[in-house]
Amino acid sequence: MAQCPVDTCEICVQAPGSQYCKQCRQYFCYSCKTAHLRLKIARNHVFGKSFEIDPEEELNLLKCSHVDKHVFMCLDCDFALCKGCLVKNHNGHNVDDVNKMFSSLHHQASTTMKGILSDFRRKSDSMKSLTTSYEKESEALERAILNQGAKIKSSVDKMVSGTIANVRKSRENVRKHYPNCFQDAVSSKFKTWLHQLGEIEQKEATEKSIHEIQKLHNDMKAMEFPNIPDVPTVKYCAQPVDEKIIMGLLGRIKYLSYSNPNPKYKELILLPCASGYGFKFIGGKDDEDIYVSDVLPNGSAAKAGLKQLDKIIAVDGKQVNGLSIQEAAEMFKDAKGNNGVSIIIEPFHVADDSSNGSAAETGLQNLDKTIVENGKQVESSSRHEVQESFENVEDNDVVSIRTEPFEQ
Repeated sequence: MAQCPVDTCEICVQAPGSQYCKQCRQYFCYSCKTAHLRLKIARNHVFGKSFEIDPEEELNLLKCSHVDKHVFMCLDCDFALCKGCLVKNHNGHNVDDVNKMFSSLHHQASTTMKGILSDFRRKSDSMKSLTTSYEKESEALERAILNQGAKIKSSVDKMVSGTIANVRKSRENVRKHYPNCFQDAVSSKFKTWLHQLGEIEQKEATEKSIHEIQKLHNDMKAMEFPNIPDVPTVKYCAQPVDEKIIMGLLGRIKYLSYSNPNPKYKELILLPCASGYGFKFIGGKDDEDIYVSDVLPNGSAAKAGLKQLDKIIAVDGKQVNGLSIQEAAEMFKDAKGNNGVSIIIEPFHVADDSSNGSAAETGLQNLDKTIVENGKQVESSSRHEVQESFENVEDNDVVSIRTEPFEQ
């Protein structure tokens, strides 16, 4: 609909638009005006000269001022109308019943609001599930750390007790052995002298007894104490307490977040249908990731944007890494409901390959399946094992592989 004067006719878009239809609010040339008035629906339309028409004023004239009698809504002009103004100024326009239009818009708004509320509840439930899952994982982590700490403490206590026992045993041996061996050597000599001196004392003073006591005295003066045995010394070389070593024994903690996912991750909502969710997946278990192997056309997964080779990260906030295909399938069954299931995926992107690389030169293409590497079947090997075997190839070495070309 025209809002301002134009240079050309809006119908044939060739001749000058010198005529203005007040009902249609369009500019016509003289020929198109004549053809327009021949139409039964436009027979009563009123025309004026285009240079005499003020579009804003004409627009105000088309508005219906009978507010209490509004029963129609002009879709072309976006005005509420009574029956009289409809016939007078809006004849031939697209109109709708006010009540019917209001009910329809109200229904649409209600449906939209329910969808937003459903999405909010789904995300809220996902957040609760994530929080509950984190709490359980955190509690299990706490128990594991305490158990590991108890094992480390038990080992340290055992080593400390053993070392202390050895120190005490050595100290007891020194205490018992070294003083006694010296005392025994000296005391036996003293006992002999004491016995001889007592016998001489009982005799009379004669030349013989004098010679005996002189000899005993000379023996005493000539006596030499035995050498004191070497007593061992002990030292303790304490090592500085290195917290890094202790943390190495205790282990590391990894914090993973799915409530604030990696930017390369994407959330999809899959609604259940008669055929399930419309896709298949492969992989899983033993640290193998789970990938989408097939997506049914026009299925729920395809409509949500899931594609072949996308990697599944989580289902309703629960991680799938390390699960088997059966366990992952059970997660989808448990989550099945009218509100659908939320999945976190990492969309598949084909990496850019160098056109000058040896793989490209031999004809290897993206997504080709490796069957044999250097005569060894790789079907039973994990993705990490195969990748590691290629990474360990030395420079200038040649690798023989047999592949199965990828087919869409």
